[in-house]
Amino acid sequence: MVRKPRLAAVVAFSRGAHWLVLAAALCGACASAPPQTLSYTYDELLAIATAGVEPAASVGIEPLALQRAFAETADFGRRLRELTLLEQQALALMEEPLRLGAVGSAILDLHYASLDGHRALASFYEHVELAEQAELHRRWAQAIVDAIAASGEGSRDAAPYRAFSANEARAFLAAQGLRPVGSKYHQSAAHPFQIWIKARAAAGPVRDYYFDLTGFFDALRRSVERNRDTVMPVRGQQVTCRQFDICADFSLAAFIQVLAVRGEDTAAQTFIGWKIAGLDGEGPYGSRDNTALFWLESAARRDNGLAIRTLAELYLREAGRARQDAQRFWLSRARSAFERAAALGMDSAMFTLGRLYALGAFGADKMARGMELLRQAAQLDHPEALLTLATHHAYGSDDARDVALAERYFLRAAERDEEAGEARVQYARFLLSGDREFDERAWRWLNEMADDENADAMVLIGYLYAKGRHVDRRLRRAKSWLKNAVKAAPGNAQVVNEVAWTLTVSPLAGLRDARYALKIMDRMMADENNDARRVPAYLDTWAATFAANGDFDRAIAVQEEAIEQALERDDTADLEVLQEHLEAFRAGQLISEDVP
Repeated sequence: MVRKPRLAAVVAFSRGAHWLVLAAALCGACASAPPQTLSYTYDELLAIATAGVEPAASVGIEPLALQRAFAETADFGRRLRELTLLEQQALALMEEPLRLGAVGSAILDLHYASLDGHRALASFYEHVELAEQAELHRRWAQAIVDAIAASGEGSRDAAPYRAFSANEARAFLAAQGLRPVGSKYHQSAAHPFQIWIKARAAAGPVRDYYFDLTGFFDALRRSVERNRDTVMPVRGQQVTCRQFDICADFSLAAFIQVLAVRGEDTAAQTFIGWKIAGLDGEGPYGSRDNTALFWLESAARRDNGLAIRTLAELYLREAGRARQDAQRFWLSRARSAFERAAALGMDSAMFTLGRLYALGAFGADKMARGMELLRQAAQLDHPEALLTLATHHAYGSDDARDVALAERYFLRAAERDEEAGEARVQYARFLLSGDREFDERAWRWLNEMADDENADAMVLIGYLYAKGRHVDRRLRRAKSWLKNAVKAAPGNAQVVNEVAWTLTVSPLAGLRDARYALKIMDRMMADENNDARRVPAYLDTWAATFAANGDFDRAIAVQEEAIEQALERDDTADLEVLQEHLEAFRAGQLISEDVP
């Protein structure tokens, strides 16, 4: 027999923590041994939460207790379907507060712990100037928001937020002034059912937020097990698992299919499109299967920015595969999709399209638009856009050269680069390339990355010791750092080539080590897992190491191979330098160059 409270209490709040406490004054025996929340039905918990009687003794019930009890109601499927549709309506009407009164009331009649419902009524009562009622619903809404915020960090694998439903996840973001621009369901071993939402503030960048919805699906699955006529939470005519023949094995994949087909759920449609295209790591990556495009285009028609951005990439890939006469068709579709995604504030789309425009892929008349998009992405701190603009102003044509602006872009990129370190390496290279002061922050970044076995950082530390920049010149230490870089990344052809070149052509006798340079180049050129033998610059280095070790015949043969590869690749930019080096080797001369 279910225990019933003798006395119910109003919802109590702490203004400081905005924490929802559902309290009940129970009989003496119960007060000494508080009952578990799940001992109460949803209706009993609702009575406790809304009775409005001050408790003589209180028993705390966690904020999501009503949601868990709601999931166990006998008619959960019916309630959930009505709730889902009403919450979607409320979210769409948030700019029309007068229409929110009836919708919010209907939502809370179904489920009193609905964030959408309380947000709707708080907005309605504030608009009609009923401050006390508005404050009550604001506190309920804040308590639910606080409970979600305390449940995780919004990360994908480690700690996604826990939300009752996809609607609640979107309401949680909206309550913090964030506008969702795209979404997709996501699966992982630790969190079988998540929703990935891309959202942004009015003038901020798009961020990724992950919510664990596993509890939501488990509740629906239990309802199906109890009642095979449980209705699905989709619009239109009511449907049950019987109509899809999925009752016996009510799997997550089957449920997502229902959401995509009958619910027109764009997160589900995007999920299926990714799956078919192999973007989730299953199947052939970038599959040409038109079914993937069908699902993504269905989601894109309802402005799911994640689907639009994905389509842009797939269209661009199709353009690369297509015959010349079909390329224009796919490029046009890609451009249109990128523009739509950029209009939604997706900085990655701004960067990709901006780079394509700036490179002239869509004609010279679009190059100015390309730079504009790159600047927009940089304003949103897109790291690659910042680096692209930094490089453009540091090393570009004379009319683009602006060293001070380049330094600002490099520094902004470096400050935001806490993982891979590429931007910090490029910032350090930029400082080294001129007579600018090498600052302490850049030095600290390099050493932190070197501690993590970052070979590029080790190379730059070696250069600093070789040049005596920011530290005293110590050539033995410089050489040691360069060799440590090769040890840290023996398979990194670019690092091996740079170290070999430096130790071969440096005018500093204490830095040169031609035998070591030839050894690492021989090893790299013999490795069949890379295509170093087809890269003119690497062949040029290899030839220089042969010459430095006195084998000019081999140096000449390899340098001729370098020139052949450059011509074959139509890579004529460095052809003049390659030819000069060949003439030097023929004359029995070594290459000497101040590096870096």
